[in-house]
Amino acid sequence: MTLFEKLTSKATKAAVAKAYAKGLLRCPSCGAKPSQAPVDADTMLRCGSCGVASLPTEWRPDSSVIRTGHPDEIPPSTRIQRERTSAGDCVWDIPASGKFGSLMFFGVFWTGLIATATGAAMFGDGKGEQDPNSWLFYPVVSLFWAVGVGLIYVSLRNKYARHQITVTRDLVTLRREMFGRVKEKSLVTAKVSSVAQVEFYQQNYQPIYGVEIRGREGKLRFGTTLEEAEKIWLAADIKRAVFGETQPSSPAANSPAKVAAQRQSSFSFPLPAAPKGHWILGVVFLLMGIGAIAMGISHGPDFPDSGKDGVDWFALVFELIFGLASLIPIIVGVIFGGLGVFIILGTRSVHDLETRLEGDEAQVALRTYRQGRIIKEKSFPREAVSEVRATNSGSNNGKAMKRIDLIVSGKAQKISMWTEGEVANVWVADVSRALGK
Repeated sequence: MTLFEKLTSKATKAAVAKAYAKGLLRCPSCGAKPSQAPVDADTMLRCGSCGVASLPTEWRPDSSVIRTGHPDEIPPSTRIQRERTSAGDCVWDIPASGKFGSLMFFGVFWTGLIATATGAAMFGDGKGEQDPNSWLFYPVVSLFWAVGVGLIYVSLRNKYARHQITVTRDLVTLRREMFGRVKEKSLVTAKVSSVAQVEFYQQNYQPIYGVEIRGREGKLRFGTTLEEAEKIWLAADIKRAVFGETQPSSPAANSPAKVAAQRQSSFSFPLPAAPKGHWILGVVFLLMGIGAIAMGISHGPDFPDSGKDGVDWFALVFELIFGLASLIPIIVGVIFGGLGVFIILGTRSVHDLETRLEGDEAQVALRTYRQGRIIKEKSFPREAVSEVRATNSGSNNGKAMKRIDLIVSGKAQKISMWTEGEVANVWVADVSRALGK
């Protein structure tokens, strides 16, 4: 297990333990709370109510049972106004939340650090002289400024933006108004495929949901600052307006149909390939990290000499603060560079290596080959393998990403952490058929 995998495993285990302590875990099948604490994030947890066994990471408040509401159950405290026009159109007016959210604190903190580092790099020598390496300074620091300003903008939008959703026979329109500026985006009603709550991001390892209206030509997203009851009701109400009383089948119904199990005495499947193009993100982070480190080294630290006679102590403290602040780009650069390396290593494909899941009547094994020779192997008794499963692990550019696990003696053995949903479903179906599950 790599260092990155160890860190991820520890973070997931801590998140599961915290969610259990707060009473947030729910059975993904019936919505009941667990009758016992999860052992860890990779050991199957069986529901005492319905008997379904699932990974603890699947026991989350976003199960369909918990997050499905009724369109006529309007939360009594909601400020959302719903109106049906004479033409049959439905309009929901969503007032501004009046809340910044945690992004404002982080955005101000981040921008303050970058402002301090920028000032230290540009004026830390007290002479205002142009550094010969300043050409590197501006493009690098602009990226960090963009992150901070972007976070502050999102927090301002959370507090002050008003939204209006309009569903007509032809279009579904999201209208956002903030500080007198209006932005609209529409989808063709007939081409809308789903209306549901979707995880937009995580805060303290807890998912933050919003309402997503997805169509063939794009998606409309809003509502992270709404109360949970409002999100549940609004998603159900908009869904009824778009699809009528007869709503489309659930995503599970659209997944590949289960093929009758045909147990194979032997099989060999290559592991799903890592998503293409992710290494580009790693390279971007790595370059940002290198640029920040280079900027920090070229512009400091330059601490004042306190041994001179007649030192101006006010200026000394001021310059000392700027000298320490000049270390910030180096620290940030190391973090971004390390993240870039992890992404590149995690998504790289080594041409002379191939890992396969193979099995015979006695065992199932994960084997890594180099030029036809086994260089690494991890095997399990075949009778101890109960299933292979794919669970949601996030999203990438609107596409669901899944984690694939082999369940051995009630414990998950990771096959893949980040595989495109459709690819994962097909791979799991093929392996399950071969296992006879």
